[in-house]
Amino acid sequence: MSSQATVYSVDALKQFRSSMALYGDETLAALGAVEAEVRRMIYWLEQERPGYWQQQIKRRRERVSQARAAVHRKRLQQRPDYSPPMSEEMANLRSAEASLEDAEKRLTLVRKWQPRFQHAVLEYHASIQRLKDLAASDAPNAALLLGRIVEAIEDYLKVQPPSGTGPEPGSGRASAAMESIAMGAIEESARAREASGATAEEKEPGTVPDEIPR
Repeated sequence: MSSQATVYSVDALKQFRSSMALYGDETLAALGAVEAEVRRMIYWLEQERPGYWQQQIKRRRERVSQARAAVHRKRLQQRPDYSPPMSEEMANLRSAEASLEDAEKRLTLVRKWQPRFQHAVLEYHASIQRLKDLAASDAPNAALLLGRIVEAIEDYLKVQPPSGTGPEPGSGRASAAMESIAMGAIEESARAREASGATAEEKEPGTVPDEIPR
């Protein structure tokens, strides 16, 4: 494979470098927004909803007790020759009991979904780790590498002879200097990738964050 490349536009390289840096920033911002939503959902599911339904259960139990007391008072009014109407009180009791049962079911569902959501969060964090590393490390390193290559090309162009003329003294040294700078930047980037890969290999496959954001 050839070690040379034909560059038609330094401005295009600069634009690509800017796009690479912007990609990293926007990706991290998007991941941050998702992380904030995950934290909000964890709080809603583990703190807000259980507290709300526990309070609702307490209040609805009081309504059931009140409805039962109303029915009991009506029954105390019964005599052999008189049976007081209790349809309204019985309807209120059935409604209160149904409302209490609904609140208890909802609290059970909330508690059921807590471990499921925790598991989903762990899977999400594991799945985005490579993307997060790409945006936080690889993209900035690539942008830095492109910046160095652009600087080397621009330094070379400053000493390049006009079209149609032979090489001026020193142009060979400029070309060699540009190649040295570019190759050095490439080798540095390769070492950084190897170091990042070695760090990743030390982790077990499928490793997920130890802690869930609270």
